[in-house]
Amino acid sequence: MLAHAASELVDDASLTDARSTFLLGEFQSLRIRVKYIDSGGDIGMSRNKTREETQVIRDPNPVRAKGYGKRLKSGKEKALSQSSRQCCACGNSGHDKRTCPTLQNRLDNTLPLQYPHNYPDPHYSYDAPNPQYSYDMSDDRFTSIDNSNYDAAAGFFSNQYPFL
Repeated sequence: MLAHAASELVDDASLTDARSTFLLGEFQSLRIRVKYIDSGGDIGMSRNKTREETQVIRDPNPVRAKGYGKRLKSGKEKALSQSSRQCCACGNSGHDKRTCPTLQNRLDNTLPLQYPHNYPDPHYSYDAPNPQYSYDMSDDRFTSIDNSNYDAAAGFFSNQYPFL
């Protein structure tokens, strides 16, 4: 008799989606109320407890995959984000440390004191010994150099330093 009444109720409710979702919710609440009656509790109290104990579980937020592209920014949005950058040397915006006018002025004022122009460049002060062969570009051929003046122990030609 109980199964027959339930099957008729299901047949009537299955005609539309709204009826079937309503009946499904009522079946769940009836199942909880019946379990509560078996445990010896009051029916009126069970309705309040089931509403408090019901937890809503939703789908997790979608996560972007590894190769997912970044969102496109408009020109205005790009300009606003770049305008907040500042030079780390002077704190002004519109340039960076490489093009800072304050640093350029400071470097221009200190360079003559550190490296006076009347001294030769230190990279070219050492005279290396002549190579064994030289390349003459006028006739495109290698010519041999006279090594009779070369002092291997000293590492230079004796005619380079006549005072030794």
